[in-house]
Amino acid sequence: MACSRSADTTGPDVEATLLAQVSDGERWKTGDTRMLLKVDPVDSFSGTFRVPSSKPETQRAILVGTLADGTTRVFNDLRCDETETMKNACRAIGAKITEHDDFLEIEGIGQSSPRIGRVIQSRGSGLVFRVVTALASAQPSPVVVTGDATLRNRVMEPLLQALRELGADIESIVGKDQAPVVNWGHRLKGGTCRLPGDISSQFITAILFAAPLAEGPVEIEVTGEVFSKSYIRQTLASLTEAGIKVSASEDMRHYQVEPSAYQAQDFTTREDYTSASYLLAAAALFPGRTVLTNVYGDSMQGEFAIVPILEQLGVSVTFDRATSTLTVDNPPGSMRGDFAVDVRDCPNIVPTLAALGAYVQGSLRVTGGRLTRFHKASRIEAMASELTRAGVDIEVLYEDGICDGFVVRGAQTYPGGVTLSSWGDHRIFMSLFVAGLRMQSANRFSGFEDVRLSFPTFLEEFAKAGVLTTAVEEENVPAEAAA
Repeated sequence: MACSRSADTTGPDVEATLLAQVSDGERWKTGDTRMLLKVDPVDSFSGTFRVPSSKPETQRAILVGTLADGTTRVFNDLRCDETETMKNACRAIGAKITEHDDFLEIEGIGQSSPRIGRVIQSRGSGLVFRVVTALASAQPSPVVVTGDATLRNRVMEPLLQALRELGADIESIVGKDQAPVVNWGHRLKGGTCRLPGDISSQFITAILFAAPLAEGPVEIEVTGEVFSKSYIRQTLASLTEAGIKVSASEDMRHYQVEPSAYQAQDFTTREDYTSASYLLAAAALFPGRTVLTNVYGDSMQGEFAIVPILEQLGVSVTFDRATSTLTVDNPPGSMRGDFAVDVRDCPNIVPTLAALGAYVQGSLRVTGGRLTRFHKASRIEAMASELTRAGVDIEVLYEDGICDGFVVRGAQTYPGGVTLSSWGDHRIFMSLFVAGLRMQSANRFSGFEDVRLSFPTFLEEFAKAGVLTTAVEEENVPAEAAA
């Protein structure tokens, strides 16, 4: 074990507690049995479907409510595994969170500094781990923050180093600057920290949420190109609305946060465009009309880019703000031409675009997706590998030796009848699911249970369009195949 402190500092045996807390995250490694989902292709796709509420907006609202003094209500919140993970983490910090039929009610901790003295479980959520790790650094007592096997492989070193620059006494228990970590409770002093802009915007979001709790002003300097600016803008908007004194430079490479108090308020969460992208892509693959509900049209989400991308591909998209709906009209059911998309600000729809591109009569070139190599799976490589297995002509593109995008040359259809892996990533599964709908025979997919992380009603929504799915068992699957 890499870290050590005297017994009177740590209290209970941190490592033993940690192992007990994270053991449930190891089951996927055993490979004894896994369930696959057999999905039959369809001849058409149309109907009315409900888009889930935004996961990022829900998570940020929960964080604000937790840190505010008073009662915060979050209307139209998303209830899925990753928002549940955020709620449980915030309960561990000291918030009281009650679920009502139509909203969340959160009693925040305000300016108090509770002595947590426990393990906080982030499971597979990078945002939960990163933000809670930063918040734990502002607490006076030791806190362990951990996650499941997938999260423990993700890059955390830039965040931990930035927190140390601000005065945190924080260590990786495994000694690799990865999860799990222990914060020894020395609070954040303030000052200047540096973060890379080309790994994860969540590093910046984490520091921004914790910075108002520091003893002095905090400055964040971002090096290199800044990717996923839309997520940072969402964070800045949440902080500003909550009364935090925060400013950002126009190029979003410099931030300044003053010590300030979070103010309770009411939030109304809007639609999630990453989740909507799977329904929109399916609508683009077939002729007909599709209506999406719980769609308001005004969004700071970078993944809103899926709408103009579809329009560029020749699909008609119309918003009706009076009824909170979006209508997709696609009479030809085909996409022809050579198209190029930059995804620097919308990385979560990279897998969706790969699925969509498989049916473009011509080519779809996607660049700027290098951040996705740090997600739950290396998403470009995952989609290229699985679509190639299905017969799709897709080529990975590299820039300076880094996997940055792909070019896919589509066809009218493919034979199907293959088994495709989700690579342990819910967005890979949902994208491959959509790609399989227009193939000639049923495919089998791993990882379908993971839709609960962000889109728990995914299979129910697609069933409305007549998509038939059957869970089948596959025995004795090697552990590496499940990854």
